Amino acid sequence: MDEPPSPGLKVIEVVPGKRRMRLVRLSDGREFVFSEEACARHAIEPGTVVTAATLAELEDDERRVQAHEAALRMLSHRSRAESEMRTRLRMRGIEPEIVEEEIQRLRAAGLIDDDRFAESWVADRQRMSPRGRRMLRYELLGRGISPEAVDRATASIDDLEVALEAARNRARKSADPDYESFATRVGGYLQRRGFSYDVVMEAIRTAWRELGRASPDGAFAEPAQ
Repeated sequence: MDEPPSPGLKVIEVVPGKRRMRLVRLSDGREFVFSEEACARHAIEPGTVVTAATLAELEDDERRVQAHEAALRMLSHRSRAESEMRTRLRMRGIEPEIVEEEIQRLRAAGLIDDDRFAESWVADRQRMSPRGRRMLRYELLGRGISPEAVDRATASIDDLEVALEAARNRARKSADPDYESFATRVGGYLQRRGFSYDVVMEAIRTAWRELGRASPDGAFAEPAQ
């Protein structure tokens, strides 16, 4: 920043710019660019008297405005966990104290909520790509969600119920001629999604029985015990 103006300098002109920015011209010939929000907060308009303290406050406010706009842009694409938002704002070079102020602002406005994020994450996963409770916990903890919030979001998950539904969906598309082929294909699918061995085997056996598949001699093909 240039040397601060002496007390009593006036704002000569405020010129609207792109993206709600304002070009502020002072009586000593210098120009500054601030957001519309920062200018409104300090009543910056032609005739306003500015001091070094005023400009310092404007610059502080501007950094807060930029942090908020960056956060809103990120949220416009998808919801974010608090930890992710904090990390991404810091990666933009925003001072830690301003980042924390922005996190509190977003939290107070209900724009970030780790409980809601975790619940949405679980619901989306179970709808699009079902997986076991253990894997869901791993994913959420990796995104910085607290263990308590993770527990709340995953408490109602019944691994066997989820695995069985996934196995049924795979079975409906199956052309496997025998239980062994079916178990290998569907079992691998379920294990990659974090279901335990016992859950996988129970889901496979149940789905296979429901298929009513016959063995080559026409008898019902019960899986080996």
